[in-house]
Amino acid sequence: MQDRPSAIELLEAAADFVDREIVTATAGRVQFQSRVVANVMRIVAREIRNEDPFVRAEMRSLAALLEREPPHVHGLDDVRRAAAQLNADLSAKIRAGEADSGPRRAAVIAAVRQIVEDKLRIANPRYLEADLAIRAQSGA
Repeated sequence: MQDRPSAIELLEAAADFVDREIVTATAGRVQFQSRVVANVMRIVAREIRNEDPFVRAEMRSLAALLEREPPHVHGLDDVRRAAAQLNADLSAKIRAGEADSGPRRAAVIAAVRQIVEDKLRIANPRYLEADLAIRAQSGA
């Protein structure tokens, strides 16, 4: 691990270079693929920056929905596995109809919405901006 530049800074600089130099100097398929590469670099940078706190929050939220203590985990791989298992457990409860009505339904919707929004903050934050604009227009 280096001090500076960080992995995030390197990825962002490389993405900016691709956008500035390669995308503008190419056309067609190569230009499209260059945009994809720059986008992937930005997604990876956001994932490095945000995945740990987001997946830990997901794990805690799912454990609360399932009325369990959050699992004792150490590294990010453990957190990912725990979140995946909790997601599977919640999915089974949803399929069984345990979140079809009442306050449990509202809690599940709120938690799942937050989890999806956090995933979008990594994958494509512009989707969230578009959603907020649509909600503002509709008064929701």
